[in-house]
Amino acid sequence: MARLDELWRSVDGPGSPPRLDSRRIKARVNAALDADQAERKIYMKQRLRAALAAAALTLALTGTAFAATANWDGLSAWFQGDTTPAQKYVDSTVRSVSDEDYTLTVEGCAADGNTAYLTLTITALSDEAKEFIQDEHFNSIDTLALWIPSQEEEGGLRPVGFGYREVETGTADTRRFSLAADDLPYSTDMLYVWCGYMEEGKRVNIPVTPAPSVTVKVNAAGPGALDFAPFATSDSDVLTIDKITISPFTCRIEYQGPNGVQPNIRFRMADGSIYTWSQMIDINDRFKEIQNLDNIASVIVFDMEYPLDGSKPTPVEHDSALDPFTVTRMEPLEEGGGYTLPVRELTEKLGGACTWDAATGDVSCTYRDVTIVLRAGRDTALVNGKTVELRSAPAMQNGILAADWLVFEDAWGIDGFVMRETIWTAEDPGSTTINWFDWYIIP
Repeated sequence: MARLDELWRSVDGPGSPPRLDSRRIKARVNAALDADQAERKIYMKQRLRAALAAAALTLALTGTAFAATANWDGLSAWFQGDTTPAQKYVDSTVRSVSDEDYTLTVEGCAADGNTAYLTLTITALSDEAKEFIQDEHFNSIDTLALWIPSQEEEGGLRPVGFGYREVETGTADTRRFSLAADDLPYSTDMLYVWCGYMEEGKRVNIPVTPAPSVTVKVNAAGPGALDFAPFATSDSDVLTIDKITISPFTCRIEYQGPNGVQPNIRFRMADGSIYTWSQMIDINDRFKEIQNLDNIASVIVFDMEYPLDGSKPTPVEHDSALDPFTVTRMEPLEEGGGYTLPVRELTEKLGGACTWDAATGDVSCTYRDVTIVLRAGRDTALVNGKTVELRSAPAMQNGILAADWLVFEDAWGIDGFVMRETIWTAEDPGSTTINWFDWYIIP
């Protein structure tokens, strides 16, 4: 896994490294290519550090002994907010296997038809293992492997990819990991976990009971949104959505369409409020927060509303304020940095309000009840009154305040990227030219 980490970080990928790429992981990689790598690493390390701190706090509250962690659901490393709605779907049975050197313990698991989340601990037993477990080479491609039963070969197994985050244990002889297998090829009733440093055949068998899900049949065609693909445009943004499956963890859409185009659905909640895909979904079609399915009333697709209870779909008025749009691409804030956005243009095209305080130089941008306060030359922002570190200080460019993208993405729950076109040179297949265009924003 260490080698994959290095490759992921070398292209400055955000978050945890992928094991099997999905369109959302690929999206983030491509979106990151126009950013300064050193600065982005600092920013993402800060965000990851915060996530791990929250996970460590959860762990500290539940204790470090295996018996005490049985109630820890292991989902806080992958989801924001309260994970309580999924607690009833967590198998907190502690399962272990040992040899002379190590004990591999799986502390809990939760899953749906396409994903699985689990926490595990590797404990060193022998003197040699205790010395090696804290070595920088311990965490490698050999450390862990995850398998499921094969559908092609009776009795056979199929390896599956996963992302992982390490959680501090506070003890020298143990390493603890949170795993997310976000792209299982099919639903399974069993997972098998190996530690590569243990005797051959030593593994932990984990029975899987997927959380309930709801499938909505759509079978309709309409416009989507551009994907974060290497190519900036598509001949057509029309795609066909077959069905949508929603679990507490993910929203999976089965669709066909041109390369570089993705679905752009919306969710109506039980209280009548509407949330966009960008607001609700993180990478790998994973919800940003665990969902109680009773709180999602319907999905809105191509201006038709499909209730999750299976009742007849009904037309809804088109909301053009939620359609994708473009804003001017501004220059980097420093040498080697990524392209930036015009603050006022972005805010007003979203339908928000942007004001400038002549006395202080503060620019206040409000959208979705979240106010971001920026000032030229200041490398922090205020987000609803809380100080947030920026990768680079905003600056005036030809009389326009330009700022880095990530503060808007995080605060307002929007997606965006700089559109680009890669041109391959016929005379030299290894040579390419990239043409950069404006920002593409998905509210």
